Amino acid sequence: TAKEGGVCLIINQSCCSYINQERCIETDIQHIWQKSKILHQVAQDDTSFGFTELWERLTSWLPNFTWLKQLFMACIMIIALGLLKCMLQLFMWICKNTGNSYEEWKRHRLRQKAEYRRYFAKM
Repeated sequence: TAKEGGVCLIINQSCCSYINQERCIETDIQHIWQKSKILHQVAQDDTSFGFTELWERLTSWLPNFTWLKQLFMACIMIIALGLLKCMLQLFMWICKNTGNSYEEWKRHRLRQKAEYRRYFAKM
């Protein structure tokens, strides 16, 4: 019956069947426990993609001053961002010149075709 903790299917006013769900709950708890173990292992893994190792290589020669290491990394980041900006500007300049070169080539090609026809028309 419903008093025993199961699910009671009620038709009219009488209880027709009793479904014991104790095993389902135990199975669900075991499943949740296994998933939580997997998540715990993932959380324990090193997900820094090698940045901590790179950081240690770059700053191992510096004295143990945290602020000096942070200043060093800030300088490296500024230099890297400056290089990235220069590369993007160069890329944009190359793209612009490529477009201009194509337009100029197309214009000269049309002029050449027009002059070619006029030249042979005189003969």
